[in-house]
Amino acid sequence: MNVRRRRDRFAVARGWRNNAGMVMVAEILILEAIIFVAFMVNTVTGFAGSIMALALGVHFFSIESLVPVIVVINLVVSIYIVAVHHEAIDRRLLLREIIPAAGLGVPIGIVLFNVARTDALKLAFGIFVIGFSLLELFVILFSATGPSRKPLSRFQSFLWLFSGGVMHGLYASGGPPIVYYASRNIPDKRVFRSTLSAMWVILNTVILVSDIATRKFTAESLWLATLMLPALALGIALGEWLHPRIPERPFRILVYSLLVVAGVLILF
Repeated sequence: MNVRRRRDRFAVARGWRNNAGMVMVAEILILEAIIFVAFMVNTVTGFAGSIMALALGVHFFSIESLVPVIVVINLVVSIYIVAVHHEAIDRRLLLREIIPAAGLGVPIGIVLFNVARTDALKLAFGIFVIGFSLLELFVILFSATGPSRKPLSRFQSFLWLFSGGVMHGLYASGGPPIVYYASRNIPDKRVFRSTLSAMWVILNTVILVSDIATRKFTAESLWLATLMLPALALGIALGEWLHPRIPERPFRILVYSLLVVAGVLILF
């Protein structure tokens, strides 16, 4: 799809503009509510904000118009978490294992976003997310050793991180595969959240540069992202209050429960 066709689709996306060319206030308010909830969760867990925002937002906006906006919003909240909680980042793991593997997948996802049928990819992605999330919930709830399972091997880690990078390049929502990796290899929830947030800063910066270069991110994208900032700030504030009050086992149950919900929302 060439740039002109993509810009046309952006302009006429369902819910993006009304017939008079003015952004519809009701749908802007709905998107603000979505951003508030999604990034409150993101601040608590270190993930799930983008995928929840996208899964809910596609009912009101086209995926092509939403992804560039969500990239910017996710970048803002991730920068905030890194700035405030940088001492909890596992820099060795981030730079030696996470970024190299996930970074290889991002360019592939960006290419697929431009050439593949997104409906088919969304269907497969949703089924995948639901399947492995339910399996992990079963292990945690019905196995005494669930939360202390052995870390993934280096090869398994690469596969999960690489697939997460591909998904992130596609939808700016690579959370499920990468969160699965992190849940097995990063047991401390503070390190979990901060390390993932540092990774999102790096990957989202790459995607934003790509979106600007290909003109998918426009002045209108920036304007809409700016309108979301008050809701984002409120979501971050509530998430910060909730984060230290959630103990370890419920935290892991929350992680996989959110992934199940996100997978169902992607399908519908």
